[in-house]
Amino acid sequence: MKFPGGCHCGAIRVELETSRRPEDQILGACQCTFCRKHNARAFSDPSARLEITALDWGAVHEYEFGLRTSKQVLCNRCGVYVAMTLRDDEGVLSVLNIDTLDERARFIQEARPRVYDNESKAERIQRRKQNWIPTILVGWPG
Repeated sequence: MKFPGGCHCGAIRVELETSRRPEDQILGACQCTFCRKHNARAFSDPSARLEITALDWGAVHEYEFGLRTSKQVLCNRCGVYVAMTLRDDEGVLSVLNIDTLDERARFIQEARPRVYDNESKAERIQRRKQNWIPTILVGWPG
């Protein structure tokens, strides 16, 4: 099943492809201050696929904080937090803010609180490589 979506103004588009029904998806609620301030419901599934398209690269803002192991993708125009990406020589992985999807209401599972404060940088990267979504970035420089 494919689920399109994006930021509010349309400068950043996403398309999630997953084999599980939205009603059966497990969602997370990271307890870091960034995710809590955005009230993000996080989706990650290594068997899914995600495409994030920058229709207007000038509207894309990538923010890093903490251990700087990932980049948070936000829209400069409308302020929507879209996804968090991990990029290295092996490719791109991400966790998606499920509320960016057009059919977000179908993802009905209550987001489960997740705390990652005690992870080392290496542990955090390893967990993400095991659990995050393989991702294609379209319209990104380089």
